[in-house]
Amino acid sequence: MVEFMSGLCCLSSEAFDRGSCGVIADLSVGYTEQMMTASFESLLTECLQESGNQKFVILIDKLISRIGFHRVIAGAVAHDSPTVSEEPTVNLTTSEVSYSRAWLAAEILCTWKWPGGSAFSSFLPLLSAYVISQDYSPAHGLLDSIVSILLDGALMHGESGELTPGNVWPGLYHEAESISEPFLRALIALLSTLFQKNIWGKDKAVPYFRMLREKLFIGETVNLNCLNVLPACMEVFIAPLSIASDASHKSDQPDDFIECELHVTVVDWLRKTACFPPLNTWQSGKDMEGWFQLVLSCYPVSAAKGVNCIKKQRSIDSLERGVLFELFRKQRQNFGAATLINKLPMVQVLLSKLLLVSVAYCWEDFNHDDWEFVLYRLRWWIESTVVMMEEVAESVNDAITSSSTCSDLEATLNKLMLTASNVDHSAINIARNALAAFSLFCGHLGNENNELEDNLNPLRNDRWEIMKDRIYECILRLFFSTGVAESIEGSFCSESSSFIAASRLEDSQFWELVASSVAESSSHARDKAAKSVDMWGLSKGPLDSLYAILFSSKPLPHLQFAAYTLLSSEPISHVAFISEEFKTSFDEDTSSNQGSVLPDLASEQNFRLRDEISFMFERFPREVLDMDLLACKRVNLFVIWSLLLSHLVSLPSSTSAREKMVQYMQDTADSTILDCIFQHIPLESLAGSSLKRKELPPAVSRAATAAAHAITTGSVLLSVENLWPLEAEKMTSLAGAIYGLMLCMLPAYVREWFNSIRDRSRSSMIESFTIRWCSPLLIKNELNQIKKADFADENFSVSVSKSANEVVATYTKDETGMDLVIRLPASYPLRSVDVDCTRSLGISDVKQRKWLMSMMLFVRNQNGALAESIRIWKSNFDKEFEGVEECPICYSVIHTSNHSLPRLACKTCKHKFHSACLYKWFSTSHKSTCPLCQSPF
Repeated sequence: MVEFMSGLCCLSSEAFDRGSCGVIADLSVGYTEQMMTASFESLLTECLQESGNQKFVILIDKLISRIGFHRVIAGAVAHDSPTVSEEPTVNLTTSEVSYSRAWLAAEILCTWKWPGGSAFSSFLPLLSAYVISQDYSPAHGLLDSIVSILLDGALMHGESGELTPGNVWPGLYHEAESISEPFLRALIALLSTLFQKNIWGKDKAVPYFRMLREKLFIGETVNLNCLNVLPACMEVFIAPLSIASDASHKSDQPDDFIECELHVTVVDWLRKTACFPPLNTWQSGKDMEGWFQLVLSCYPVSAAKGVNCIKKQRSIDSLERGVLFELFRKQRQNFGAATLINKLPMVQVLLSKLLLVSVAYCWEDFNHDDWEFVLYRLRWWIESTVVMMEEVAESVNDAITSSSTCSDLEATLNKLMLTASNVDHSAINIARNALAAFSLFCGHLGNENNELEDNLNPLRNDRWEIMKDRIYECILRLFFSTGVAESIEGSFCSESSSFIAASRLEDSQFWELVASSVAESSSHARDKAAKSVDMWGLSKGPLDSLYAILFSSKPLPHLQFAAYTLLSSEPISHVAFISEEFKTSFDEDTSSNQGSVLPDLASEQNFRLRDEISFMFERFPREVLDMDLLACKRVNLFVIWSLLLSHLVSLPSSTSAREKMVQYMQDTADSTILDCIFQHIPLESLAGSSLKRKELPPAVSRAATAAAHAITTGSVLLSVENLWPLEAEKMTSLAGAIYGLMLCMLPAYVREWFNSIRDRSRSSMIESFTIRWCSPLLIKNELNQIKKADFADENFSVSVSKSANEVVATYTKDETGMDLVIRLPASYPLRSVDVDCTRSLGISDVKQRKWLMSMMLFVRNQNGALAESIRIWKSNFDKEFEGVEECPICYSVIHTSNHSLPRLACKTCKHKFHSACLYKWFSTSHKSTCPLCQSPF
């Protein structure tokens, strides 16, 4: 209480020292004594609930929220005041006279965090909003005053502000949070905000750069305090110093002059740093560390468009590049396989950043030995992090397997929480630099292979492919290890399911780089990494790891997409979806080209997906329809469907594995997913208008474009890649893409759902949408596939008429034959195709009707291409002519859905049935007797 009142008294003192416009005085304009007393009593009550030295800042924060930033910090005075009977207003007109309180802003920034707010989340946004408003005038000097106070404090305390091992200047991402010295942390946060939001520009960066450069030396002596502050400031200044001035931030001097000045200064700093011994020989040396940090801060690496587009942010001339390369080369001295690695954290931080900067700025000067040195160190840093993360996974596994009773629950949860938080962030940041450098190396490798064919080229692909794959394998192990740890802890209890996922949020940029490399990795590296996890012997495996990341309770978008990429591509996709008990049979069928054989009735019933996806796929939770459009369950459902449809596309059409998968989806999947899809495509907004108009509502247009792209490419990958971070528009695109791919791969499934819609207005809008954006592409694809199909039989021919959207199939055998015409409707596949017999020769009416009906069943029940339906129909009659008896239930030799032959024979009458037909007969008749002779089957 004493501390709080002292702070309030100081604020009051400052007010009266300045005159009538002090804090208390001008905050009370328009307020009666009674109103002021009530207001402050309310604030005091709220603030006194907190403890420590933050009470004063809490009070100011609440004052700002009550009466505005411009009154408390900017010190603006209102002309007009309300009467006694009026309520005081927050939005007051400011006076031309302003008594700003830069010291108060500096105090808040240095406090950094307080209950209910922080510098980053609450104060800096308010400051930014105020200085870009019309109320602010640069002539008041508020920003310069705040920066001046913070800079003076940072320089005064510079000697005590040591850089932590994880703090690297210039970082790939700036993290003011990790700076321990309050003044420097506040200064860098403020400067970063001002320059990133374009509030300040080059005209402000130049004078501060020059001032700090002059303070770096006191005579001939280095000012160590300034040396500790300058690297962090240069990281902020270097971007505006390196770009051309714009109209709003025009510098007094030409850009060329400033660029030359910067170049001369940086080269001088480089030459001084290059005089120091190699980093690997250091035992200590804070002044040397400061110089290294300073020169490295002058070479920013940008990832503005994501980690796949890492690139240098400055252009440097050959002289500067040469001196930088000299500094890099010095680190290679005495490097060899037997060289002891200096494990001093400071050394590893600086070396990792130097390698990143060198690969970004002077890689063209590297020879084979330089690249060998770089890749050796990158791999060592990444492997060190792999070991750390695998130890975390093992600790999680041990904690859970050793917990046998309910009384152990709390102790186990504490142990899991401690394990998740016990991560060396310094090692993570070093590995982050290594991953960024590796990403740059892979980019250079690709460019060099395209541009240079010289045998002397040090980046020839065949020289580095093995090393690149080994590093990819390490990164994949890193990825699997965090997923395994999350999966294991998630299996223990709901309270423990998010410890590992939450710990990743602190190092989100590192995991973003990991995810980027995972998505780019080769099939060989993925296979080796997955097998190494299988051999690990933990309670969860690689697939559990991927699903844990994909459906994480605290997700990171890039990690989710990386998990999706692995699950949907080889070599993992062929084992990623089928449950263990069915996997052996399914794997055998995947490589088989015999599409006519299916397992017996029992094995058909045992077909199941993995538990992670079957619970959503097989048992669609109807409450999803009532959930928010961005609800977690809804998103997961869409992702599951995207995975399964992508997997279905990858299976060859002639394999039994694909037929089983299609049949399973047709029989098991709840069609309510389609109702869910059209919740994201607001066709109701088109009521009373034509879908043929060029101008569509944005949401409908996005869905239409995504559906057309999915139909054309046979993939939803683009929509999934853009899904995270989640937004309603992205979910709309994914909904359209899934619908388009469903129409391609599961037309009969979609048609069955469409025919069940009772709302005629709704079905009409869906049909119009499909006719306009999907059907033309689907019909074109179908006719092209039929035209290209090689039926290879002198007894059978097919002709295509694209103008009429019809196919004529002619079958002749001995002295008999017939022509069947298949016509595709404009709304295909929502409406069934029409089949007609236009010519028959030597065929009885009964057989003609039977063949016609058979063709109709095949083309209408087929979930897939029409070409395949026609091929199977032809095979059906080939078998019939060969003497194979038809199934007495469906009157077809080949089953119209799963394409199996009649194999289950009645022991009494000897007739053979399709297993699917017999299973359906047993289910509907509620008895297990032969459909013909009624004998027990």
